[in-house]
Amino acid sequence: MKTKALILVSTLGLLLTGCNSTSNSADDGSQANNGYRCKQVRSLGSNIPKTSCSTSKQRAEARKNAQDALRENQRGLTNNDR
Repeated sequence: MKTKALILVSTLGLLLTGCNSTSNSADDGSQANNGYRCKQVRSLGSNIPKTSCSTSKQRAEARKNAQDALRENQRGLTNNDR
């Protein structure tokens, strides 16, 4: 009976350790300090999410580019008019 209990306890310990090691965040926080962030994104026409990761610099640059494109579109400028 003791061996069954020992096997059960060790199996549960391994399962809990395995679940803990699949965390998306870094233990030392270095990725969080750099503004590194991941999110699940679904493509148009697909229910299968893909992971998209970026840094705070990349997100700021994408935001600036989107604002510039919107501003140019509102002015009526296109790539052919330049």
